[in-house]
Amino acid sequence: MNALRVWSKTDEVRMWLLCLPPGGGEARLYKDWAGRLPESLGVAALELPGRGGRKSEPWATSAEEAVADFADAAAPLLERPVLVFGHSMGAVLALGLAHELRARHGRQPLALIAAASELSDRRGREMSPDASDEELVRWLRDLGGTPEELLASPEYLTELLPVLRADLRVVAHRPRRATPPLDCPVHVYLGERDPMVDGLAARRDWAAHTTCEQPPRTFAGGHFFVQESAGAVLAALADDADAAVGGRLLRSR
Repeated sequence: MNALRVWSKTDEVRMWLLCLPPGGGEARLYKDWAGRLPESLGVAALELPGRGGRKSEPWATSAEEAVADFADAAAPLLERPVLVFGHSMGAVLALGLAHELRARHGRQPLALIAAASELSDRRGREMSPDASDEELVRWLRDLGGTPEELLASPEYLTELLPVLRADLRVVAHRPRRATPPLDCPVHVYLGERDPMVDGLAARRDWAAHTTCEQPPRTFAGGHFFVQESAGAVLAALADDADAAVGGRLLRSR
């Protein structure tokens, strides 16, 4: 099944916001954004195999495989300007997708938004896909964002942990080679209480991948501030999308 999920079905769309979920997440995380953002900014999302509408498909085995799949799926959106948003693991894949779109289709996004993500594992804090169930649950508890009653539910963990392991394996098998920086702005979004991401390190990491570094934005919340501070995040996304086209996107709203 195609990886693309289009949540905005309106003729008013002038730019697409293409979203990549965090590890263990599904494309439907962004479905309600279509009703909360201006109609001119359409919402679409990409889904890895093994979850959601692609549950019957085998897991992706590497970031390169996932990114190639995403680039093919996103091609129909390229008739209009595209902004790429990635949260945590999704931000890592978003960077690869931006490069793949440039290489494969000759089009890079007008901007990339990287939320809750460091690119380097300078502190050895990346979780191994081979970690035990107990280690993964402790890690999820430390990250926050998952209710304790779910972490205590064997049925929920039976569904979640295989998906999470597959996503951790994708991130672990990502290219580490140097790539030319993107010629588009990269916006770094941070949670003020994120236990996983160091703001200064994240800014340095992402600055190396763009010729148009932007000041980071910080939001209330932890690693899942995108959900905790959704209103503020959506307002920032609309502003950054508008800036990417010189203030023309929201002028008519």
